[in-house]
Amino acid sequence: MEIGRLIGDRYRLDDRIGAGGMSVVWRAHDEVLGRDVAVKVLSPDLAADPELLRRLHVEARAAAGLRHPHVVEVYDYGEATDGGHPVPYVVMELVTGRSLTDLLTGGALPWRLAVLIGAQVAAALASAHAHGIVHRDVKPANVMVTASGVKLVDFGISATVGEADMSEGQLLGTPAYLAPERMDGGHVRPATDVYALGLLLYLTLAGHLPWEAPTTTQMIKAHRYLEPASLPHVPDLPPEVAELCRECLAKRPGDRPTAAAAAATLGAVAGLPPASILLAAASAQATAAAEAPTKRDLKRRRTSVLAGGVAAALAFGSLATWAGTRPDGDAPQAMAVPQPSTPACTIDYAVRSAVGGRTSTAVTIRNTGSVPVDAWQLSFTLPDRQRLVRGWSGHWRQAGMSVLARGGSLPARGSVATGFDAAYRDVTSLPAEFLLNGTRCQSVLSVQGQNTPAPPVRAATRSAPKATTAAQPAKTDKGGDNKGKGSGKGNGKGKD
Repeated sequence: MEIGRLIGDRYRLDDRIGAGGMSVVWRAHDEVLGRDVAVKVLSPDLAADPELLRRLHVEARAAAGLRHPHVVEVYDYGEATDGGHPVPYVVMELVTGRSLTDLLTGGALPWRLAVLIGAQVAAALASAHAHGIVHRDVKPANVMVTASGVKLVDFGISATVGEADMSEGQLLGTPAYLAPERMDGGHVRPATDVYALGLLLYLTLAGHLPWEAPTTTQMIKAHRYLEPASLPHVPDLPPEVAELCRECLAKRPGDRPTAAAAAATLGAVAGLPPASILLAAASAQATAAAEAPTKRDLKRRRTSVLAGGVAAALAFGSLATWAGTRPDGDAPQAMAVPQPSTPACTIDYAVRSAVGGRTSTAVTIRNTGSVPVDAWQLSFTLPDRQRLVRGWSGHWRQAGMSVLARGGSLPARGSVATGFDAAYRDVTSLPAEFLLNGTRCQSVLSVQGQNTPAPPVRAATRSAPKATTAAQPAKTDKGGDNKGKGSGKGNGKGKD
């Protein structure tokens, strides 16, 4: 396959956005409907393998049968011809975001963000289970965090509830996330996804899995015989979250909650309405689970106030098009909605001073497009463990490394002046990119009157997506260079 080729008489391959051992994912354009899509093409040398063909077809059918905001959407399946041989492909939505694996490179996430992600993954699983589909490979690499929320991807080894879990004596899945009952064969059951959900929730809250098991054999033994370590203390974490995590990791499938019940519990803590968190999980079980117990009503009211800031951090914090191979060598997960092209915007970001661990920055937001913004929201990543102290001319808040500022209306061709003070340790680097209501903006960075148009400089943080760029560390107001560079390791101390 080459750039510019038209497959299926309608999908023009624009560029490769990732490749693995089995397939290549292309950014493509649907010439019929006029939209950008992702096309996953099986490697030609594997196209003759009937089992791989079956798995790709199963993936397409499974995902295509689901309609849920947190499940990647499949549009089409077909076969192209390459070298005289038929090569199957799947057409999916093009996702803009980062994998949960990427977000965890700095260790544990803020608990509110971890709970929000877990709630949306659980809701996606509840929808799949209601349709009789078990994912069987829930792990951070298959969870994409996008500007519109979480997307559960890669249904390549999914199966129907009740069918044999092993195929010709082979067990498909990732050892670190295998439920203990799967090693015994038997039938496919939804509880195996809930076990993996518990591990994912533990990992996002603790920064590591609940046991030390460096080899596959040790990991399988841990799943079978070792009780998971208690979740480390997380300040202010509601006790029902830790309890849910423990229940999801029960050795016996029957002792675990359903995905719908997990979604209801996590959604209540995150302040999400039950109707939205379980959207499209249309089953009696899901409907019943969506009703939170009366004793949690007070907790829901308390946490709903916090959800706005958490959702903003998830939706707008340091997101870019993610394209890369999965850690296990399979195809990349790069599928979702392209960012809107309007409003056009420019951010003037001026560091006025950086002395004694305190920096002051003026920010001017310019709407250079023709579309007015009713309520502006500016988001960016503040590198090098800088911490927001206060903001003005708007509402400012920080979650992890992500900063979100909100304000009133911003007319077309208009601007608003705002800014903030922040605390820093050794250095005070400049942000890599800015998003205004989800749209990536042009930016002009200035330090003591010297302008640096972004983005022709190198990334300042390791956790930033490959496509982003950032300015060099800012100089102090006395003209001296801040020594050292940001580590970009975040606050987490655990290992992925």
